[in-house]
Amino acid sequence: MTVSKPQALSAPACKPLAPHIKLGNLISWSKNGFIAYANHNTTSPNLLLTYLENTDGKTWQLAAPQTLDSKLGSVSNEISLVCWSNLNTDLAVADAYGNFYILLAGVGLLDHQKGHNGHSSNGSSTSSNGFSSASINTNGSTTSSANGSLGGKSNGTANATNGSNSSPSTESTPSYELTSYNNVEMIYRDQLYSHTTTSIVAFKWLNIEKPQIVNKPATLVAEGDELKYTYGVGQAQPHGITHPISTKQACVALRQNGEFILYFQGEHKVEYHKSSLFVSDQLVHLTTSSIGFNNEKQVIIVAYDSLSNKILTYTVSIDWGFLVESAKRQKTDPHFHTPKEAQKMPKVTLQKVQQMSPIPLFSDALLEIQKIKSEDAMDVDVSKPSESSDAHFSVGSLDGIEIASSNAEKDSKPDIFIIYSWNDAVSGTFSKIYRYNLIEEQELISDAFTDLGLRKKSSEDTTTPALCQSLRLQDVMTRSGKIKSISSALNDYFVLIQYEDNRKLDVIDRFTLKIVNNESVKDDPPTTVTTIFDTGFQFASIPSDKSLVVAVSPNMTSFVYIPLRSTNANLTFEVVKKVNYLSNSYKDLLISSVGLAYRHAYSCYTNTCSDDILILIQSEIARLSGSDEKDPKTQLTIHKFIEAVISEAHKAIIFELDKFSKESVDKLLSNPPLQKLLSLQLVLGELNPRNNIMSDIAWIVLNLRSASFGIMFLLSSICRSKKKPTEDNLQDSITRGECIMSLIGNMKWLIDLMVYLNQELIELFLSKNHSSSSRINIRNSSVLPIIMSKVPRLFLMYALSSIGKTHEILKKLHKDLEVSNKLFSPMKESLNRCFTICNNSPLTLSLFENFLRECDVIINKELSTKLVGKDRSYGLKLEQKLVCEGEVPDELIPVARAIIDRHNININRDMKVSDLYFYDVEWLNVGINKSILSITPTEYYSNSPEKKSMTPRLKFSDDECIDALRKIVVTTRGTNEKSSTRSPKLRKCTRCRSLSLVSDPHVFDESTAVGLWTVVFHRTCICGNSWVNCEV
Repeated sequence: MTVSKPQALSAPACKPLAPHIKLGNLISWSKNGFIAYANHNTTSPNLLLTYLENTDGKTWQLAAPQTLDSKLGSVSNEISLVCWSNLNTDLAVADAYGNFYILLAGVGLLDHQKGHNGHSSNGSSTSSNGFSSASINTNGSTTSSANGSLGGKSNGTANATNGSNSSPSTESTPSYELTSYNNVEMIYRDQLYSHTTTSIVAFKWLNIEKPQIVNKPATLVAEGDELKYTYGVGQAQPHGITHPISTKQACVALRQNGEFILYFQGEHKVEYHKSSLFVSDQLVHLTTSSIGFNNEKQVIIVAYDSLSNKILTYTVSIDWGFLVESAKRQKTDPHFHTPKEAQKMPKVTLQKVQQMSPIPLFSDALLEIQKIKSEDAMDVDVSKPSESSDAHFSVGSLDGIEIASSNAEKDSKPDIFIIYSWNDAVSGTFSKIYRYNLIEEQELISDAFTDLGLRKKSSEDTTTPALCQSLRLQDVMTRSGKIKSISSALNDYFVLIQYEDNRKLDVIDRFTLKIVNNESVKDDPPTTVTTIFDTGFQFASIPSDKSLVVAVSPNMTSFVYIPLRSTNANLTFEVVKKVNYLSNSYKDLLISSVGLAYRHAYSCYTNTCSDDILILIQSEIARLSGSDEKDPKTQLTIHKFIEAVISEAHKAIIFELDKFSKESVDKLLSNPPLQKLLSLQLVLGELNPRNNIMSDIAWIVLNLRSASFGIMFLLSSICRSKKKPTEDNLQDSITRGECIMSLIGNMKWLIDLMVYLNQELIELFLSKNHSSSSRINIRNSSVLPIIMSKVPRLFLMYALSSIGKTHEILKKLHKDLEVSNKLFSPMKESLNRCFTICNNSPLTLSLFENFLRECDVIINKELSTKLVGKDRSYGLKLEQKLVCEGEVPDELIPVARAIIDRHNININRDMKVSDLYFYDVEWLNVGINKSILSITPTEYYSNSPEKKSMTPRLKFSDDECIDALRKIVVTTRGTNEKSSTRSPKLRKCTRCRSLSLVSDPHVFDESTAVGLWTVVFHRTCICGNSWVNCEV
């Protein structure tokens, strides 16, 4: 999908939204970091998408919004709902008339004629360049099938009726390819005749059938005068109601006319089906409603019917049919497919719990309200009627119904909030939030009726009392002002209150019912940390009296907003502000670091994009810098703060650098916590005024991970082939050749990295006696922290060993193919390229590998001696000093000197030192060869409507850069002037500014689909952040 920027807009006449449309439903922020939102300006695009991006290593911005309108076909109605799924790939969209769509992010349409821009498809599977899974086709493309719609324009062959299920059609379907998340295609639509009674008034995605990792509160530990926080982690089982298959999704919706719909995926692919029923046989007009889930696998519906003036409560149960057995079978056989005749489709059943009228407010309660000074008073049962005969009451405005679903706690119950507001001449506007729980209790049936039933034999005698569900009022919260919305946050452990006047956002702990972002309440230091607000941060007030569309980030560390019907389509971004613990003391810096590290750990455990946390850290750096960022004392403070954040981040995610061994390398290659921590260190290292080595170390280890994985994948592909090399045909040669060619750049990068490390070691030896005049010394060296620290050293040894194995296997393969006369041109060319790179290196790789093994023995021996009698954390502190700070501790300097001397002995055995020392490796852009951007940003974040262009991390020339994934040179020109052909499609990383080709460049045959190692990084960069397709 081509990114199109909204045009300049003229100011339209502002009209109010339809009453059933909630402002909070017009924007959705996914855990992947993508923000989808509706813009109700009549002359602008209707549906937009944006994301945070780093432009130069120091400044962030929200990308220019791209329009998604074309993906909805000819729809021009106002959008009433935008909501990302819990897997962050599917985007639900509805318009004011109830037309419902699901867009799939991260796929691109291949067959445009057949797919018709995705308008007639509503299911697809995702493929990964030939890799097969439960939802992946092995031909490198995806397919979809159409589903029905209710009561109108169907774009499928199966129509769904009340209480029925839709089933897939057998019509020809479009194909898709995997791509970046900012590319979306419509895969499902439920399109109706335009009618206001079919508007969707409540919607919810179901949870995912996967256990959750939950970080426990950070707890202050008293150890003498030293401040220290401990971190813990637990696992919570899936809660609420879920699709039986953990990789599939489902959602539920309620229409104004009372129709309740379940949209669900089948056992394979991502196509959607539906099952529906009506909540009442009578005519209803639901104007305010909410949907939630309890831990008894039920859907809870609470809705206000304007015709009967009643608040109705229902529970819905879902019979998942054949999907339950399919989920069990797929655990042992991922490709299990239920026979057509055995497919009992899911269905929904509904039970009415109770109904009640809106609650009146009596005059004596109004007097109580006027006496309340605190805005967060919990006044249970304050609104009892007066006993006097002249009691007066008034029914306030029913402003909303919201349900906070049960969370992962065993005894958690859904909280049902019913919000009223009153406007009094004395008290002004105030709101009352009535909080209910849905509980089970015994049915109150008289013994006389029970005996009568037994005598008439119309009921059974039972010792177990009958149970029924009912709403029970728990408490009432009074707040000044009018409430816009209440929503769940942070895995349903907190609720967020937004106000009409935009003055602030309140965060309520559902367990304690206290406002956690209350500035006046604080411990010094905080005894526990569960949110960023415990460490002195607060939401900033929004200086606007307009109606705003607001979204809080999934990490609850920032928010975005836009005025309703704004002529400017750009969102405004704000991070939380520091209001307490403001000094530069060790205590306050640690408290801030703990809060930031705790939130970063949460983002890691929940697989949430943490870009806004990074911006928050940068905002703290800017605050600490003040107006004199070049002052040595200020730079030292920033240096210590960055070190503290990274150190606490390691503790918070319980990642211990000193606990790994040679046997752990395979696990480290795919270790998500390591990748997240290195990504954090990569960005923060570029902000450290005293030390850029920490950034280099992070970048080198990230690339060692990806390159080593690629080599391992190549070896696996060659070795697992069932064919003998002597049986190869031309197609086999093309496939093997493409696999080898895809790694040529990374093999070159690995070899040149080893050369650079040796160059530094040579210079360190030569400058031993005059280090002050040398570019490199022990204090600013990159090679010493890398070799002396355990994890980077393991990766170096693993990479060298992999290159050696690959070289030997390919030499044998070359010989076998040559002897059998099966050395076709693709394999001949790719093998020659590989051998040329290895043979032209000025470094004997096996010699350097042996040197590293000797270093491993020396370092382990010295450390074991130094750790005797020391605290258990001493070894970890040394490792963190080396990896996270890029510094050699004073106690390890003798070891560093021994390594330098040992290298000098080894290098003179079998190498020409001059060739090695003067070998050009500048393209690596690390260490002393690194080109530092001469940018002094005035701000860490820009809300300017004029968006900046991104500066690529690995710029090679004015119109070329290094593909960060494949390590090849790619052009960034929009058009080739000589041939007038478009340059290859590129994608960029929103965090580290890497560029990469969207598709693998095939050398021998464009039409051949080959499964390459790069598929693992198809949607995410080597740093772990998302790619976005871009025009450079």
